[in-house]
Amino acid sequence: MFLIIHNPLSSNRKSKKTTLKYVKFFKKYKIPFRLRSTLKINDLNAFLDKNENITDILYLGGDGSINYLINNVNINEIKQKIYLGKSGSGNDFLRTLKKYKEADITIGQAKTNIGTTKFINGCGLGFDGLVCHYVNNDKKKGKLSYFINVFRAIIRYQPVEIDLTVDGQEYHFKKVFISAIQNGKYFGGGMKVSPNADPRDEKFVICVAHNLSKLFLQLVLVIIYPGWHIALKRKVKMLTGTNIKIYHPHETYFQADGEVMGNINQVEISPFEKRKFYAFNKNDFKNKSATK
Repeated sequence: MFLIIHNPLSSNRKSKKTTLKYVKFFKKYKIPFRLRSTLKINDLNAFLDKNENITDILYLGGDGSINYLINNVNINEIKQKIYLGKSGSGNDFLRTLKKYKEADITIGQAKTNIGTTKFINGCGLGFDGLVCHYVNNDKKKGKLSYFINVFRAIIRYQPVEIDLTVDGQEYHFKKVFISAIQNGKYFGGGMKVSPNADPRDEKFVICVAHNLSKLFLQLVLVIIYPGWHIALKRKVKMLTGTNIKIYHPHETYFQADGEVMGNINQVEISPFEKRKFYAFNKNDFKNKSATK
């Protein structure tokens, strides 16, 4: 039996329609399931212990919902398979996972000067943290919300100098806008910021966009969608490493899977644990149903 877990608050409370589509699918193909809201399960591990007939979990939600899962549940105590299904305004990690269908995923840990959090897709300090801050506080979220708030951030944000250490190697960059550390390939709703990222290994990809004017930054944000920005060797530095430290000259916003923390100027990033996840594919279950 499947346990379908949905977040009714994701996608600006529009996820109920998506959840209903999954429910109709399960009913149509006679796949046993129970439906529960994230708001009504206080302790998922305890819930699963009391319901031994649950063999699989379908977790619906965007990047923020998955971030909540890895930060609030001991996922490696869960014996059931965990499938991830698209539902939410941002599904960047699922975009990467679909390429593998199933994979043992590295979950990262970010220690900041005010606290620690985990992430599964990626994190960033400064400009992209400010963008996520604007997006999360936007009362009129929609398909264009991210783009509108990117331009708000471009107007407000002033590029800075940062110090970066990757596996003991020190770097210094000037006029930095983007300093993103990625486990997955995408951020910002489909921007291929780290085309060579592989969430199955323990190395993260660091993308630093530096020595940029605000006008040139807009070009970078256009060509980042297909991943062409990595050809701008003088403006975009791509690094890989397991242990990463970033020092920002003043307190700023930090985002992990789109979830924002403020007043951050230091971050240390490293692998934390691994867990197998599956990308939910309706066709797989249609085929299973047809063979019964």
